[in-house]
Amino acid sequence: MRFDDLELTDGADAGSWIEPGLGGEYGAVTLQVPKVFEAYARVFHPAADGEGNPVSWAEVAAACGTVAHEEMQWHAIIGQPTYQPNDDSKWPGQVPSVGEMDIPVLDALCEVLAAHTADPGHCFFGLCTINSWEDAFSKAELRGHRLLKLPLGRDHIVLAGPLSDADQILDERGGLSFVMHEKGAEPPSEDELAELKKPWRAAPNLIWPADRSWLVVTEVDFDSTLVGGSSELVEAIVAAPNLEAWQVEPKTSLAEGADKVNVPSRTS
Repeated sequence: MRFDDLELTDGADAGSWIEPGLGGEYGAVTLQVPKVFEAYARVFHPAADGEGNPVSWAEVAAACGTVAHEEMQWHAIIGQPTYQPNDDSKWPGQVPSVGEMDIPVLDALCEVLAAHTADPGHCFFGLCTINSWEDAFSKAELRGHRLLKLPLGRDHIVLAGPLSDADQILDERGGLSFVMHEKGAEPPSEDELAELKKPWRAAPNLIWPADRSWLVVTEVDFDSTLVGGSSELVEAIVAAPNLEAWQVEPKTSLAEGADKVNVPSRTS
């Protein structure tokens, strides 16, 4: 991890208000975002077409002859009965990212969020340890900074600093550790190796301001990000030109079987 204006903080203290407000069935909005907000939004992580260009879920649904709505599930809009990939997909492109916002989505969302807190200079960023973020810090750095522990084993390292410095969250562990080559494949070139060793920007799993006027949650198992806040904030998120978002209800689900509109037939 490399940052200038973000610092490790006591996550258990900073996020102590989150868990008491959580509840609901698996996949429910309020199992991720406390039921303390006036309104909620679901921000969809973009997919990509066959050439790697980002596309919205609504565009994918239109291309596949399915229906875009607030509770749509990726596998359902591309004609698959479950999340398990098969040859029946109607979409030739790439799937949305799971467990992490794309950086353009993060930046566009932060622009909206900044206008809906009294103090955008004092925010918190949670990094889920399921993604091995503890490896990005030394034991000495982490000592004395308790984790924010949330249900389902979602523990978070928490950083504090200005919302504008979300771009300082860099993963310096290098992409090489996440790249596997088939036996007998050519090793990466010097240029490819240098690129793989570069740090890259990473999106946090949690973001909230000190005044608790909103909370952003990207659950590691889901391909959408949830935001709780004021009605004005949610309206602004839904209207933002660089975001694909729908207003959702506290009981809205992101679980696999939530899409009751697009229900592909199961193959035997």
